Amino acid sequence: MTSSSTPYQAFARVLSTYHDQYSEAGPSSSSLDSPIRYDAVLDEQGGLIRALQGALEETIKSKTPTSNSFDIDGDEQITVEEHQALLSEHRTWQLIRAVYENRLHRSHPDFIAGSSKQQISENPYASPEDITQTLVNEDSELSLWATLVDHLQSRPFLSSPPPLEARHGYLPSTLRRAKATRPVPAVGAAPPTPPSLDPDFTVRDPHGPGLAGEDQTYQTPLLETLLDLVRHGELDQAIKVCEQGGEPWRGASLMGGRRWTMGGMTKENIAFSAMEGNRRRALWKKSCRAIAKNPTLSPAERHLYAAIVSDLPTLLPSCESWEDHLWAHIQHRIENRLEQRWHELEGYWEEESSYLGRDDEDVEVAHGGLEEVFKSMQGVQKLGVSTAMSDPYHVAQRMIILGRTEALFDQFAGQIQKLEASVSPELIGPLIRFFAHLVLTLRTLGVPVPDLAANAIIQAYLTILEREGNDALVAMYAACLREGSGEESYARFLRSMDPNATREQRLEALSRAKQHNLDVAIIAKETVRMILSEAFDDIPSLSTSEPDITSISVGLSEGDVRLIRSIEWLTMMPETLGEALIKANDVARYFLALGKANAAQSLLRTLPPSLLELLSSTTEDPECHVLEHQSYLRLFGIFATYDLVSDMENRRPKDTATKLEKHNYQKSLLGAIERVWEKTKELIEDDDQDGWLRFRVSRKVENGQQRKSELSLIRHTFIPDLILQLHQLLITQSNTFPELVDKALELITIVAEEDNHVYEEFLPRRTSGEGKLSIYLEKIREVGMISLRMGKGGLYGVRL
Repeated sequence: MTSSSTPYQAFARVLSTYHDQYSEAGPSSSSLDSPIRYDAVLDEQGGLIRALQGALEETIKSKTPTSNSFDIDGDEQITVEEHQALLSEHRTWQLIRAVYENRLHRSHPDFIAGSSKQQISENPYASPEDITQTLVNEDSELSLWATLVDHLQSRPFLSSPPPLEARHGYLPSTLRRAKATRPVPAVGAAPPTPPSLDPDFTVRDPHGPGLAGEDQTYQTPLLETLLDLVRHGELDQAIKVCEQGGEPWRGASLMGGRRWTMGGMTKENIAFSAMEGNRRRALWKKSCRAIAKNPTLSPAERHLYAAIVSDLPTLLPSCESWEDHLWAHIQHRIENRLEQRWHELEGYWEEESSYLGRDDEDVEVAHGGLEEVFKSMQGVQKLGVSTAMSDPYHVAQRMIILGRTEALFDQFAGQIQKLEASVSPELIGPLIRFFAHLVLTLRTLGVPVPDLAANAIIQAYLTILEREGNDALVAMYAACLREGSGEESYARFLRSMDPNATREQRLEALSRAKQHNLDVAIIAKETVRMILSEAFDDIPSLSTSEPDITSISVGLSEGDVRLIRSIEWLTMMPETLGEALIKANDVARYFLALGKANAAQSLLRTLPPSLLELLSSTTEDPECHVLEHQSYLRLFGIFATYDLVSDMENRRPKDTATKLEKHNYQKSLLGAIERVWEKTKELIEDDDQDGWLRFRVSRKVENGQQRKSELSLIRHTFIPDLILQLHQLLITQSNTFPELVDKALELITIVAEEDNHVYEEFLPRRTSGEGKLSIYLEKIREVGMISLRMGKGGLYGVRL
């Protein structure tokens, strides 16, 4: 489940696998944040969070930390900061699992807390150990504290106890010294009293010889190791170390913290069985506290016994890290809360403790809950604690412990934009990955998460995924954005996709969105809208003068190709073909208004046949989008006829050709010219409308005014050009086909017709410029002279 690859990919696999396996069937079951059984998320051995930890462990073990980022060579090395961040994230997930397992388990309808009062009432002989467990169960705050202590006592990943040299036997160096220095008794005298080497001999005689050098040197690491083992709840191992070091008495002193239990003893059965623990635990605590406060003892020994009885004032100086301090504070509060509740309950064993010895010393008790704990930690000056208080992972742990996840997400979402200034670049990705998956995990557990902050965090994670080259993961995480943001975010990703991506790659990207229940139609439309909006924002305003028409044989610019291919997003599914028609018209209009006939024709050629089928089946077209598209097809149909004429001219027969070949050629050429004439005449007369592209456009619809202006510019650009080009073709070919002069004269009549509105396009479009009327008038004069030379009488059929 957590193979090599990157944590980004591994985390996605984990979430996808667990949701596929445990999500209930429904429209959102494929989403990475759909609810699943909380035990499938929180199970300590095989839950989702444990799997996320496993993914991190694979990464941590496969990477080698190096202190100098400039020394990094390859993917197997990371900086010490990155390595520590991974460990912190791993530890935070461990805490999250423990805290929410406690909270969700207690909030489950089947949970029964139990009652210590009822337990004592039913069985006055219930053992202290059993009563203690009930006290923890019935008190939600105490239960959370106990959960936190269990977590804090567990060792972080890849950590281990400090190394300690194995030694056997009691104070071996001191014993050898005592034997070597023992005085020889006088003849007949009684043997001298051997020196006392019991565990307290150095305390009784602080000015005596003390321990021998090696034993003295060994005591500090021994006690520090014991403290570390006690700190991490490994009491059995600590006792074993004491026994191996020849100090079983010290091991026995550590065992005194175990509470008294008598197994199956009840009111009906008072037989003693399975007796374990310390009946005189209160007296034992008093003794340990005395050791912890004894200034003549070494700090290591005092800290050890302070840890055993949670004597906070003595213990805190030994705490170096954030977790050490938190553990000490919570353990202290647990011990005192239990003692207080134990005395309030009374019962047989509490009454007996008054005879066995009480810890009646005036003990300083820290009051308050976790809020007060963290407030007290704010003022700690130790580097390991003060630094951790602002570390994002420790901040997350603190807010999760306090139950303030909503404030945590709001706070982090508000700082995302500032991360680059405060966090090194290599740490930003993992940090946002953690928070994004925390959002998804809590949603999976049914824990409320503020949508606005969650969207900001997930959106930032989408950016990280794109930056890291994990494009295939973007759709599944975009699907977790709420209130339509998923489609918008995925469209933003598609907009930034390589413009040269193939149609198959684009279709695959849309298919990934569909797999995660995103509306692909909305995504496609939004993608095109973004691309066109960005492109058109960079386009200067259309000039008031007519542009030069670019030949359709001229190549396309990179920007032209990007605009043309943007429409492809709308041609991949039937439900967006209507929008494809509208946007294709928008882009074609833009190209033609700039005179880019080559780009407009290339765009229309990319549209699929299914779009043309839509045109033929459409009966309602109130905004004339179909008509506009057909109008462009007619324009390029005329261009195609000119290509046919050019092709015919290029195949002119040689002088040696037969008369039949020459006759057939002239017939075909004349037919091609007449085809140009017919297509152009059909376009400019346009009996179905007021003229080509002169259909009604409502200014109230979106971009209505702009569309109307662009259509006007296109007519003003292309109609005069079509007339002049046709006129030139007819005159040029009139030497071969004299009858074409008549068509040139007829063309003049068509242009002059009021109903055709053709002559209007020759007039200046704005106050500036002369238009093309003077050019056409010169052409009219030219054709009139030709007609006169050919003896055709007066112009326009009127005899002079």
